[in-house]
Amino acid sequence: MTKVVPADDGKAPAQVKSTARAVSPTGAPSPSSSPSQSPEASPSSAGQTPRPSASASAQGGPAAFAGALFEGAVTGEHFCTATVVHSPGWNLIVTAGHCLLAGRAGEGGASFAPAYADGRAPYGTWKIAEVFEDPRWSDGTNDDYDLAFARLAPDASGRNIEDVTGAAVLDTTGRTDEQVTVTGYPSDRKVARTCRSRAVRLSATEQRFDCADFPGGTSGSSWIASDGKIIGVLTGGDTDDVSTSTILSGYAAELYAKATGGAPGSGR
Repeated sequence: MTKVVPADDGKAPAQVKSTARAVSPTGAPSPSSSPSQSPEASPSSAGQTPRPSASASAQGGPAAFAGALFEGAVTGEHFCTATVVHSPGWNLIVTAGHCLLAGRAGEGGASFAPAYADGRAPYGTWKIAEVFEDPRWSDGTNDDYDLAFARLAPDASGRNIEDVTGAAVLDTTGRTDEQVTVTGYPSDRKVARTCRSRAVRLSATEQRFDCADFPGGTSGSSWIASDGKIIGVLTGGDTDDVSTSTILSGYAAELYAKATGGAPGSGR
């Protein structure tokens, strides 16, 4: 069963930018408890719908493949952000590890609404079927591995998410210290927040992004470089104006391979 990680279960770090709520096996939300809101595909290079623009994110605006995670239907609350990442199955999203629990989902699990805005989901909603996390995060809550991939079930027409929205390519070569565009969904709003700034390396495993107004709910936002590839995923930050990500290196490539059944990625 996929769940939103409870804020008080001792697993989420103190500075994560999510608004976590547990989801019961029946899909009914338990009482909420918010954590602190302080303030693209090779893993090695890693009805009518609107026409997606795969380059929109690199151009400074939100792309069709970025969206909000909901507890169930879009009528519920959204708690984190995710991005469609190119995969051999065309059915994968990436987000922060603390946003979801590893394992198979059941009825009432979380769902993804790409390009969500003002209560509408122009590309539909997609149910999460399975979540993949590094055991060093899921079992040990090591912040250096706070990353998750989730496989989405096809829609009612049998389409995979990437057929509809396009996707960003994942880059796991450890890139940082370059311009990135980040689109996140603050949990208290119905529209996305997009900002462009520079990713700065803080250590061998962490990088930083300074942009005002990235509060709770923006956890899981992808950091898109100028070439359209994902080089980071927002996991925390000391204030709403300072955000952090792990450095996407070998561990991210291994996790991607696990999520894709070990299949090597390639461009579309």
